[in-house]
Amino acid sequence: MLLTGADAGVDTGTCLPYDRQAMELPRLIALDLDGTLLDSSGGIPEENRRVLAHLSSRGVLVCLASGRMTACVSPTAARLGIDCPLIVYNGAMVRLRVVEGRRIIHHDPLPAEYAAEVIQFCHANRFHLNVYLDDRLFCPDDPSLRRFADLYCRQTGAVPHFVPDQRVFVGKRPTKLILIADPSDADESRTRDALSDMFSARFVGRVAVVRTNPEYCEFMSISANKGAALRVLAQAYGISREETMAFGDGDNDVELLREAGVGVAMAHASPAARQAADCVAQWDNDDAGVGKFLSRFL
Repeated sequence: MLLTGADAGVDTGTCLPYDRQAMELPRLIALDLDGTLLDSSGGIPEENRRVLAHLSSRGVLVCLASGRMTACVSPTAARLGIDCPLIVYNGAMVRLRVVEGRRIIHHDPLPAEYAAEVIQFCHANRFHLNVYLDDRLFCPDDPSLRRFADLYCRQTGAVPHFVPDQRVFVGKRPTKLILIADPSDADESRTRDALSDMFSARFVGRVAVVRTNPEYCEFMSISANKGAALRVLAQAYGISREETMAFGDGDNDVELLREAGVGVAMAHASPAARQAADCVAQWDNDDAGVGKFLSRFL
C-alpha cells in the first residue's frame, strides 16, 4: 500500500496509515547508512541533512549505525554536520560524540578461541582475511592477496595496515573478521560459500557467521547487533526505549528496528526489515525518505 499526501508510512501490523498524531518527537534517532540515510551514490540527500540539522538543534540526539569501522563512518557524520554518537561494526562497538572524546562505552568482540581458528585456517589456506583490532584494519601482506584489500578499501574508504603474518593476532579478541572472495570468480565465490557454511555449522550458537556483500563472509560475536548497541547508547544518555526511533532497510537492521520505540523501514526494505519495523516509510533512500518521514516534526 503506497500512501499519498500527509501520510508518511504504513503500520506493519494493520497496513493502515501509521498514527502520525500519536507519534511524539523522539529524543534519539538512530540511522543506518547505506540504503537508508545515504542515497545510492553514497551521498546525503539535502532534505535529510536539513531536517536532521533542525532536529539536532532542538536537542534530538542523532546516531549513525553501520557495519563499518569508526574511520569509515566518521566522515559521514562530518558531512552531515552533526556531532553524532556512532554504532559501528554492526553494533559490536559504540562510541560517544566527538565532544565526549569519542569514548567507547560498549565493545563486544569475538571470543579469542574462535577468532584464532579462523585466522589460522585462512593463513594455512592463503585466504584473504580482514582483522579488526583496536578499531584498526589489518590485512595480510601477501602480494597474491593484495587485490582483495584494494577491493575492500575502494568500497569502504578504509585504510589498511599490512602485516606479514596474521597469526600474531592469535590469542587476541578482534572486533570482527571478514573473509573476502572475488565475486567475479565463480570458483572463489563457491569456496567462500562453502567456508561460510562450514564455519556456520562449526560455530553455531557461538559466533555470528554472515554472508554480506557478494564477496564477504563476516564473523562477529553472537550477541553483537545494532539493537543491543542502541539499548546501551540510550541508557548512557538517560533516554527510554519509548523515546527512540530508528531507520533501516536491511537484514542487519532487524534488531535495531525492533529495539527502537518506533522502527521505520524504508520503502525498499528487505522483507525481514519490514516485518521488524513498526511502519514502512512511503519513500526510499534516493527520495530522501528519512528527511521526508521526519519532516512531520518540523
